[in-house]
Amino acid sequence: MSDITQLVLALALFFLLDRFVKPYLLRTWLGGLLVVAGVVGCVAASQVRPWGADLGLLSIFAVALGVGLFLKRRRFERVG
Repeated sequence: MSDITQLVLALALFFLLDRFVKPYLLRTWLGGLLVVAGVVGCVAASQVRPWGADLGLLSIFAVALGVGLFLKRRRFERVG
């Protein structure tokens, strides 16, 4: 699988998770879990390519997605 295809799939996943995961607690835990899994994946699986997918690249996307979810965790909370 090419890097461009992996980038497009990761961006689509980011968009879907960012729009449809609304509960504050779920966004917090999912964001933290993705950051930890991404960091571990960057260290442990940086050179592994199962089924043609670069796990190092996908780990970097997981860190970015997790940080984005965690920082915008109160996006759907009501003010007041």
